[in-house]
Amino acid sequence: MRRSTRTLLAALATQALAVVAVSCGVPTGDATFQDIDGDVLGGLNDPTTTTTTTTTTTTLAPQAPDPALETTTTVPVTDPPPPAAMVTVYFISRGLLSPATSEVDPSYGLNELVVLLEDGPPDDSVGERLQSFVEPGLIVGTPTSESGIIQVELDGDEFNAIALRNQREALAQIVVTLLQNTPAVGQVSFTIDDQIVLIPTDSGSQEAASVDDFNRLLGAPRLPNGIPGELVDPVNVTTSIPE
Repeated sequence: MRRSTRTLLAALATQALAVVAVSCGVPTGDATFQDIDGDVLGGLNDPTTTTTTTTTTTTLAPQAPDPALETTTTVPVTDPPPPAAMVTVYFISRGLLSPATSEVDPSYGLNELVVLLEDGPPDDSVGERLQSFVEPGLIVGTPTSESGIIQVELDGDEFNAIALRNQREALAQIVVTLLQNTPAVGQVSFTIDDQIVLIPTDSGSQEAASVDDFNRLLGAPRLPNGIPGELVDPVNVTTSIPE
């Protein structure tokens, strides 16, 4: 009985070993492989993926500067002052009209010329030998110009205060100074209280006078017949030679 049991246990052990051998053995015959899940192998069975890198170039439009950040520096441009004008004012020297040059603003007018006459001769060596009979107050207001004639209003009291021998010189100062510096006109007339003053000229009393009417006071040379030399055409002058 004991022998039979031992024989049975041995047979069972042999079968168990055979089953284990079959389970762990390497199969023979044709190689047969089953698909292996990619997840098991860490994705080795996944399809090959190619990655393409695309570079995109973006051109930005120029940005306008921020006005708040801009700083504008303005450099002032100063125009040079216009050159001064030179005028000639006439005074009296040894009974003749004598010119003196003065500098004035280029936009000077008749009033500026009157002021220069009233100011008198310049304070220099030239002015020391000059005198003026046009005192402040002699000319009333500002002279006006109409139809080529400058009209000057005189104060009667101031004019009568001038010595008779010097009244002609005072009027000559005014006439020549105004006309020599105002090329648009040719004569000067005077009034006192709106009454016309007759002007003593080289040719006699006149209601209006020009520069040529005071050639004697200007020192123009005179011919024997009494005509100022600058008014005579030298070609037409005949000289009589006594036999």
